[in-house]
Amino acid sequence: MSKSKPKNLIVFISILLLIGCQSGPKVKQQNEAFNQETINLGWDQLQQNTIENLRAKSFGEANLNIKQMMAFAADDNSKWEYIRMALVSMPNDLAEGLVDLALEKSFIKNNRPEQFAFVRVLTQIEAYEKSMVLLNDLIDQEQTVEYVYWRARLHLLMKQEAKAEIDYLWLLDKAPKNTDYLSQYVTLLNFLGRNDEAMALLVDNEGDVDLLFRQIILLVQQDQDDSAKEKLTQLKALTNEAELTVEQKLEIGELSYWLEDYDYAMSLLQSVKSGEHINKAKLLMANVLVKQQQYDRAAVMYHQVQNGPEVHAIPAYQLEIELYREQGDMDAALKTADAALQMFKKDPDILYSRALLHAQNNNIPAVEADLNEILSQNPDNADAMNALGYSWADNDMKLDLAYDYIMRAHELKPNDKAILDSVGWIYYKKGELEKAEKYLRMAIENNTRDTESYQHLITVLEAQGDSIGADEIRKKALELFPSFTD
Repeated sequence: MSKSKPKNLIVFISILLLIGCQSGPKVKQQNEAFNQETINLGWDQLQQNTIENLRAKSFGEANLNIKQMMAFAADDNSKWEYIRMALVSMPNDLAEGLVDLALEKSFIKNNRPEQFAFVRVLTQIEAYEKSMVLLNDLIDQEQTVEYVYWRARLHLLMKQEAKAEIDYLWLLDKAPKNTDYLSQYVTLLNFLGRNDEAMALLVDNEGDVDLLFRQIILLVQQDQDDSAKEKLTQLKALTNEAELTVEQKLEIGELSYWLEDYDYAMSLLQSVKSGEHINKAKLLMANVLVKQQQYDRAAVMYHQVQNGPEVHAIPAYQLEIELYREQGDMDAALKTADAALQMFKKDPDILYSRALLHAQNNNIPAVEADLNEILSQNPDNADAMNALGYSWADNDMKLDLAYDYIMRAHELKPNDKAILDSVGWIYYKKGELEKAEKYLRMAIENNTRDTESYQHLITVLEAQGDSIGADEIRKKALELFPSFTD
């Protein structure tokens, strides 16, 4: 006996047959409308299925959904835009395969703006080489500023600084006063160590809020704080005549905090009311309150942010931990760290903060437990390796293993000042004083934020019998840190 067809399918087929038997313009319009409605019903269902599968991380099902959506999309830009949004939520390898499939569709092949949209997708999923090939093909067809600007940024992601500079110079030739081009090019010059060229460009464009802001940042990086504060006064006058974006308020507010203009920082940050940005503003305001020694108010603000999204809550816990540590209240600091780890299980940032507290309490087993947990999650975490190796070295424990950990961290982050200090210290502990001095001198070079490397270098120089050298370092440290003691 044959199986009977479902009733709804019979009705659907009957409607199609009825429409097919009719003729005339009116019927044709009705037919097209019906077909479009059917397609829309299918598209809406695919959208819902895709969302549900992405949320459930059922990427195999989502992969099939997106392929089906491509079949529906035809030449509808809005449908392709939705497909691209779904793609960046997929694992990179699956997304890259789907992009390849999309680029074979005739609508995409014959549409440069659509191809450029997929260049951006490929960049987001870190398929840089493939993104560059497609982008260069577009530029060969039409060299627009939009395409070249994206290529300059893509060159930077691929660490092709010389090629990026060629593109930025081409862009600036087209639009010498474009703030975005100038800002990106200055960042590149700064990265390349060509700070004089960067500063010259910025000085020529002091009338722009963003470029004057970048000039002040560059002065701070060069430890020219007095000049930076003078320029901040100029920036404040400029911002009085401009309507700042939320991002500008946050950036200039943070800069004012670092330059100790706490009142101006607070006035800017208090004006941030956006829900998306309010937590970052509160974190910065709490830091200002700490500098103003309003510790209770700062703690309250940290607590408010801790109830927000994880991206802000974790730094809020770390800052509260640091607040108590600086006050010498180690019990409160550890209690806060424990509470944070109850909320964010085995979070590496909180574990690291707690490990430093344990180190200060000389609780080496607890230090080892927290840092080893971080390394079990990420064996190449240079900071955790360095902290564990340093803790052993400082307590004259496991010196060979400490050396291995510290040198591996140095290999991963060769210019990190804290790790350079550890390299010097482990050599000191192993009795290799010349090597210790070499690395500790590297650690104090251009280091105006931390005193420990200066203390270590003085210890090493005195161990070598170089009291004159030790006195020179002591004098230099006192100039940078008036309360310095060794």
